[in-house]
Amino acid sequence: MTDKLLGKPRPLWQVILFSVATLMLYYGWYKWIIQEELRRYNGFGWSGTLSLAPFVLGVAIPQLLWIFDPDVPGWFGWFSLVGIAWIYIVQFKLYRTVNELYRQAGMKEPLVVWWIFIPGFNLIVGLRQIHFLSEYWAIKQGIDVKDPLAENIPLLSANA
Repeated sequence: MTDKLLGKPRPLWQVILFSVATLMLYYGWYKWIIQEELRRYNGFGWSGTLSLAPFVLGVAIPQLLWIFDPDVPGWFGWFSLVGIAWIYIVQFKLYRTVNELYRQAGMKEPLVVWWIFIPGFNLIVGLRQIHFLSEYWAIKQGIDVKDPLAENIPLLSANA
């Protein structure tokens, strides 16, 4: 065991189910809380607020201004791409952090970070991140957390 504050294992099936049931509100909370847990555990890193606020504001404000302010030109909505670029930066950093946790524990890195830039593979690496971060916290706590969804799809759970 460790003296560090550990995060909570959240299996992939649960994150997907709760995210769909809450129209993605749970997923926003999930992204916030894992950043907070990783920051607390590592003693450094970006907070959940720093990770999500620029994305939410970067996407929402240009769209709201474009929709509700008649003086804002139509092309202004394209500034939402800044928020989208930010979330890619956050995800890239998150995947590297998860890999670093595994490396420090003497385990094989589970994520191919560069998949984030390949359509289709970006979804796979995102699902793998959810699974392997949950698995890491479970290993650190010495508990077994079942994830039937990931366990039955080797592309999501294999780390050979």
